Amino acid sequence: MTRTIAAAIGSVLLGVLTFWLLERLDDDDEARQRAAADQPDYYLEEMTRRTMNREGGLQSVLTAEAVTHFPLDDTTELAHPHMEIYNGGESPWQVVAERGLVKADNEVILLQGRVEIWRVNARGVREYEILTSELRVFPKVQYAETDRLATIKGPATITRTRGFRANFEHNRLELLERVRTRYDSQEKSPPA
Repeated sequence: MTRTIAAAIGSVLLGVLTFWLLERLDDDDEARQRAAADQPDYYLEEMTRRTMNREGGLQSVLTAEAVTHFPLDDTTELAHPHMEIYNGGESPWQVVAERGLVKADNEVILLQGRVEIWRVNARGVREYEILTSELRVFPKVQYAETDRLATIKGPATITRTRGFRANFEHNRLELLERVRTRYDSQEKSPPA
């Protein structure tokens, strides 16, 4: 009888141990899957993406030194992104940054680090230059915004503001808060 009880207890312990090991293996497998999901699933170097408008004209060009995609949240990191935004003017708006992040819906590109925006005139000289530290760009509607400090350099002015909204399609810039402008009455001519 004691052998039967000992065998029954041994069977129960073996069953509990087996169940515990199977659970442990499942937990380890889930941890490996989570760790793998945190890792990029693809990486590109020297990427160029062109976007066309409804009429087939060039709307924007996005280039980056490196592109890394993360499947867990479907985001894409950009190293040194450079955008050209075309609106039918003489030259496109240029937007460069140290790094960028494209959200899952591909509607917004978040540019971070030193962000610089400019446009050149017919002589190839920058007409306007905007510097900030973070910019949300909505390429499909040719719109960008920030709530960060920004410096805007024009032909004869330097303006500082906290936040702006840029409508590239209509060449409009709305300054939001604490706007201060310094005007230089003697417009500087470009170097010869």
